[in-house]
Amino acid sequence: MTSTSPSAVALVGAGPTALGVLERLVGRAAGRPLVVHLVDPHPPGGGRVWRTAQSELLWANSLAADITVLPDASVAVEGRIGAGTTLWHWVEQTGRGLPGDVGVEARRLTATSFPSRRLVNGYLGWVLSTLAASPGVTVHRHATRAVDVLSGPRVVLADGRHLDVDAVVLAQGHLDALPSDAEAELARRAREHGLGFVPTGYTADLDLSALRPGEDVLVRGAGLAFVDLVTLLTGGRGGTYHRDADGRLVYAPSGREPVLHVGSRRGVPYRAKLGYAWAGPPVPLHAFTPDAVTARFGDRPLDLRADLAPILARELEWAHLTELFRAHPDRVREPWEAFAVQWRATEEPAEAAALVARAVPDPADRFDLAALDRPLAGRAFADAGELQGWTRAHVRADLARAADPAYSMDAAVFVALLQCHGTIAALARSGRLTDRSAREDVAGWWMNLFSYLASGPPSPRLEELLALSEAGVVRFTGADTAVTLEDGAWVARSVSVPGTTSGTALVEARVPAVDVERTTDELVRRLLVRGVAAEQPGTGRLHVDAGHRLVSALGEPAADVFAAGFWTSGAPVAAFARPGTNAPFFGQNDVLAAGVWAALDRVSRVAAA
Repeated sequence: MTSTSPSAVALVGAGPTALGVLERLVGRAAGRPLVVHLVDPHPPGGGRVWRTAQSELLWANSLAADITVLPDASVAVEGRIGAGTTLWHWVEQTGRGLPGDVGVEARRLTATSFPSRRLVNGYLGWVLSTLAASPGVTVHRHATRAVDVLSGPRVVLADGRHLDVDAVVLAQGHLDALPSDAEAELARRAREHGLGFVPTGYTADLDLSALRPGEDVLVRGAGLAFVDLVTLLTGGRGGTYHRDADGRLVYAPSGREPVLHVGSRRGVPYRAKLGYAWAGPPVPLHAFTPDAVTARFGDRPLDLRADLAPILARELEWAHLTELFRAHPDRVREPWEAFAVQWRATEEPAEAAALVARAVPDPADRFDLAALDRPLAGRAFADAGELQGWTRAHVRADLARAADPAYSMDAAVFVALLQCHGTIAALARSGRLTDRSAREDVAGWWMNLFSYLASGPPSPRLEELLALSEAGVVRFTGADTAVTLEDGAWVARSVSVPGTTSGTALVEARVPAVDVERTTDELVRRLLVRGVAAEQPGTGRLHVDAGHRLVSALGEPAADVFAAGFWTSGAPVAAFARPGTNAPFFGQNDVLAAGVWAALDRVSRVAAA
C-alpha cells in the first residue's frame, strides 16, 4: 500500500464475530479510511450458523430483546459507539416492513419471542449494511473460501484470486474436524455390524436421512445440538403439536420419527432460557473480578476448579441473594444490610448455609449450585418408567420457574454468569491459569456449566420435549449414560436406573471438540504445516496472544494476522451480547480492533517514510 492508499483488512468469515470486529474497527477509525474484504462462502452477516438457507424450525436460544452485536452505553470500549440497536429494535424499526418470510415472522414476533435463525440473519445483514455505509469505509464481499494467508499479508482465495491487505483477521466460527481416533473406530465398528452412526457435527448440516421411522436411536448429549436434532426429526418430519382441553401441549406423530433414547453425564436437558425480560439492575461482581482475584491470590498461576470455583459459586449466590432481598422482601426474614454484612464475612460453607436458612425460609428461594448442576445426583429409580416421570416433572418445574418473574433471582444469576465468564476470559487471555486448567477446565468444566445454566434451549422447545416424551418419541436414559457396542447393537447403561437400552443407531449430539490439528479448514491446516500458526499446547485450540495475534510454532506473535473465535486459545466468548451488560463479546472485539489498527498504523508509517 502507498502512503495515500486507505488501509485494507481481510476478515475471513462473515458471521457475528466478524461483524463485531468490523464494528470496533469502524468505531476506532477516527476518520481514517478503511477497506474491508469479507471472505465467506455463506451470506455475509449471518455466516454459516445464521444463514437463511436452513430450516425455519431452527431458532436462536435468546429472546429477541436479548440479542445484539452493537455496543450500547454500558460497554467500556475505546472510540465511537452508536445507538446499540438490538435485534428487537431492528424488528420494530425495519424488520416488520420487509417482504417474504422474514417480514411475516417479524410481524408476529414479540420482545419475549425466540426468533428463528433465518430472522437473526436479517438483523445481521442489516448491521453489516449499516457498518458498510459508514463514512470512509468500503466493504468488498467475496463469496468464496480463503485457503491460505501468505506473507504480505496476502490472502489466497479458493477461486484462484488473492487479496493483498495490511492485516488479516481469522473469524471462521466453529471449525469442522476430521473424526477423532475414537470416532473413526466407532464408525468402523458400526459399518462392520450394519449399525447407524451419526458423528459430531453442526446439526443443521448433518445427513439424518439414515435414521429410520420407528428405529431405536441412542443419543449422547442433551444440550442445544440435541434440541436441534429432536426438532428436525419430529416437526421437521411432519409431526405436529396441539393443546388439549387442559392447555397441555400434545404431539401428534407423523409416523416418520425414530424413537430417541437420550442420555448424558448430567442426564437432564439444559435449563430453559428465561421467558421474561428482566429490568435489573445487574448485580456488580465484588469477588470474581480480575483485580479481586489478583488481590486474593497474587500473581501465582490459578486453577479454575480448585482456586476459583468456590469464589465463583459464592459470587453467583451473592447475585441471587441480592436480587431476592431487593425484589422480593416479603420472602425474607431479615433486613438486607445486616444479612449482607454477615454473609460476606462468612466463607465457611456450612455457616453461610445456616445464615441463608435462617433468613430465607423457602428452600425454593435459596441458591444451591451443586444441586442445580447435578439434579440426578444420588437419585436411583426402580425402572425406566419411574425415571421418565421424574425427568418430565423436573423439566416441567424448570419451565414454570423460567416463565415466572417471581424468581427473578435466576435472571440476576444469569447476568452474573455472563460477567464471570468475562473474568475467566480475561484470566485465560492473560495467562493467569495453570496449563492444565487452561487446557481442560475452561472449555470443559466451565463451558459445560455455563452452557447448562445460561445457554439452554428456548422454553417452547422444552415444552415440546415434554410432549415428545409423553408420546414415547423421546425417552431419557439418565445420568452418566455410557454407550457400548454389544452383540451387534448399541447398548446404553446409566447409574440412574437398572437395566440397559438397545438401539440400532447412535447419534453424537454435540459439535466436534476443538482440535485444530484435525480441522478440515484448509487455511488453518496450511498455516499449521508451515509453522506460521500452532496449537496452544494441550488445548486443541489455535494459539493467539492476549491481543489475539497468531502465535507461531516458535512462539512468536504475528505482526499482522489475528484470530478470534471458539477455536482460538483463551476462554470462548459468545457470538452475541446481552444488551446493557458490557458483555465480553465487546471487550474481545475492542482488544482485537486496537491491535489491528496498531498494525495498520505501522504499515502507514513505513509507507510514508
